[in-house]
Amino acid sequence: MNDKTSGPPNGAAHEHAHGGIFGERTELIFALLSGAFLAVGFAIEKLVESGPDWAPLACYVAAYFFGGFYTLKEAIDNARARKFKIDSLMLVAATGAAILGEFAEGALLLFLFSIGHALENYAMGRAKRAIDALAELAPDTATLLRAGEQVTVPVEEMVVGDVVLVRPNERLAADGFVIDGQSAINQAPVTGESMPVDKRPVSDRAIARQNTTAIAAQSQVFAGTINGSGALEIEVTRKASESTLSKVAELVATGRLSALPHSA
Repeated sequence: MNDKTSGPPNGAAHEHAHGGIFGERTELIFALLSGAFLAVGFAIEKLVESGPDWAPLACYVAAYFFGGFYTLKEAIDNARARKFKIDSLMLVAATGAAILGEFAEGALLLFLFSIGHALENYAMGRAKRAIDALAELAPDTATLLRAGEQVTVPVEEMVVGDVVLVRPNERLAADGFVIDGQSAINQAPVTGESMPVDKRPVSDRAIARQNTTAIAAQSQVFAGTINGSGALEIEVTRKASESTLSKVAELVATGRLSALPHSA
């Protein structure tokens, strides 16, 4: 949905894309490798009496590398931006532990921080994909009725008061109310209703324009929903960027989906 929905607010998404040799899961795999080397090193140090002295240290160094790889990248990016964040603090703490010879403690610190960071980044990636999926629900263009003719325009050019023609089995391009035609609309993508909802025209268009919040549910429609077998004419009540679908995408981005009114 190109520009129909606004992107996540500043700070809502992760600031850095963490790709790598394993794709978008590289950071998580590195964190798990850090934990694995830490566990092996600890096991050799505590449980293997005849093991080589260098083996635990080598495992801890490997744990440092995998656990600190993306933490170091973040710290460098922050330094370039003249910022001092928790990534830098973790590196200072891990470096201090290494200087004191407490490699196991430093490796544990980096592992715990990197696994938390990786899981957060993974969750953000899933949220972004959910937003992208929501953005694809609404069509890019709409068929408007102007001066008795059908005109196809990008949804961004629709304004409140435009009349949109929705053919059978099409997705609706805008929030509005029905002014002509009857059909059943699948509203599950927006409201979650499992059954299609029958729609019919409002009884008084002038009253509906004056108070859009009082429009009956059987006449109210939403962008991104799917029309049934009947053609409908819809009068637009919200711009594409202000539609219910756009609000849902924004709430997903900010993690406040529960704030969406059930009546939406």
